[in-house]
Amino acid sequence: MPAIQGSINGVLVEFSPNVNKDVDQRILDALKRVIKTDIASDHTLMKIYISSANDQHELPSRHVQGKGKAVDISRINGMKMSVNYPGDATVKAIVDALQTEFENYPHKRENFGPFFKKKLGEPYSVSGHSDHIHFSVN
Repeated sequence: MPAIQGSINGVLVEFSPNVNKDVDQRILDALKRVIKTDIASDHTLMKIYISSANDQHELPSRHVQGKGKAVDISRINGMKMSVNYPGDATVKAIVDALQTEFENYPHKRENFGPFFKKKLGEPYSVSGHSDHIHFSVN
């Protein structure tokens, strides 16, 4: 299984201490598609914090289902979404842009976050996710 690296497209990637960085190739491809310094107009993405990948969950979570089919991002440029979304313009713009761009990924499954919650491209009701972005793939 490929591992998430410490940098994606010039964006620094930090990890929670217990994150298993080994993920499904489609998650890695999705991250390479959406994690870009210029993902949001007039705002620069410099750093993300991955709080979970192939770990810390129980079935039927996509994090463990099929080994690493999901990733959670909880900080943008060092700022926690739980504190800074939607109040900080840069955090809001980047989070909204990340979730919007992930919708264009052909292998998307779950796109839950503070901007919206969609499963297979359709609105989906699920609790939580106001403090992080959850991307999963088929």
